[in-house]
Amino acid sequence: MPLVTMDMNLNSSLKKAEISPNIVPENFTPSTLVSATYANGEDVALGNFIKPSESADTPKVAFIAPDETAEYTLLVVDPDAPSKEDPKWGPYRHWVITNIPASGDLSKGNALAPYMGPAPPPKTRDHRYIFLLYKQPRTQADFGTLAEESNNWDFKAFVNQHNLELIGVNFFISRNDDN
Repeated sequence: MPLVTMDMNLNSSLKKAEISPNIVPENFTPSTLVSATYANGEDVALGNFIKPSESADTPKVAFIAPDETAEYTLLVVDPDAPSKEDPKWGPYRHWVITNIPASGDLSKGNALAPYMGPAPPPKTRDHRYIFLLYKQPRTQADFGTLAEESNNWDFKAFVNQHNLELIGVNFFISRNDDN
């Protein structure tokens, strides 16, 4: 599939899920694809449904670095906390890894916030779990520490503060297993 077609598919999926333009800029052009696979073999695939019980453990994330000399930052956020209709706790921070080498080896990065699997409250409908991959500026950044609270995380301020450039996105949908 040509990259142009994948761009169009990505932007269409982001728009349909109302991720663009609120979370990801409209007409975003990726420079890499972000894949994530859970231990049970479930792949994150532009809005597919994955149960919380199937996405509780840390996924394997892969990408091809568009710049072999750069380092990367991965964020996973849920803008729908506690619900899409009342996102008063969103965006909720689910994972932050900085200084990921171009090899894509997340274990060599700096985990500012360990992976926290989805835990949507009962009767809150669908939640969007968004994987955002950013290219860091050339110098290795000191990102400091993050507040202990994961709710109401202003990831856009974090991105702006550290001059991060969005290069890849993927997401899945989940809802409480009891719904």
